[in-house]
Amino acid sequence: MEPPNQARPEVSAGRIRFAGLACLIGGLLWVVLVSVEELQASVPEIVTGLLIPLPMLLGMACGPLGLLMLRASGSGRMRRVGLIGTAITLLGICSYLAATLSKYIVGYEVEFFYPVGALLVGVGMLMLGIAVFVAKRLTGWHRVAPLFVGVYYVAMIPFQIIFFIIPNGNPSPILLGIWSITWILLGFAIRNSTSSVDR
Repeated sequence: MEPPNQARPEVSAGRIRFAGLACLIGGLLWVVLVSVEELQASVPEIVTGLLIPLPMLLGMACGPLGLLMLRASGSGRMRRVGLIGTAITLLGICSYLAATLSKYIVGYEVEFFYPVGALLVGVGMLMLGIAVFVAKRLTGWHRVAPLFVGVYYVAMIPFQIIFFIIPNGNPSPILLGIWSITWILLGFAIRNSTSSVDR
């Protein structure tokens, strides 16, 4: 039996790099999804409804998980804030997954889960981003990459409400799609941060 105060084994750098790569690919898939929909490309509905969104969301989930493996939110209070932010973010991604899968499970798309998912992901990543920034475990721009994800959501909401939701009743998919850039940067930051954290 291990002593209670023995340090937990570190997560391998390979797993962290994989999480970063998965997040990066998730962001790229989001770009592809928005491009296909905006260009009205002729592709089977299952491609834009399931085959792209499913791996996209699973990849994005690896973003907060990668930060967790990096212990990027440090220790003490900031670690707790980071854990709560991670949990909220993952819950939001699960909400997106529920919306995506509902069409194939219940026969119609439960659109309610989309705005709920966006809100949870935005708030969760803002909390996690603040925790990572304050903890100073990452260096350079890697330290602010998680914060960009949450800040973009907060900055985007007023524009969505004033210019799109109020006049048209729907958010702009392009503004949502630009959010993917911050996820790509997050994935790249995680993938390249394994050597910048003081163990």
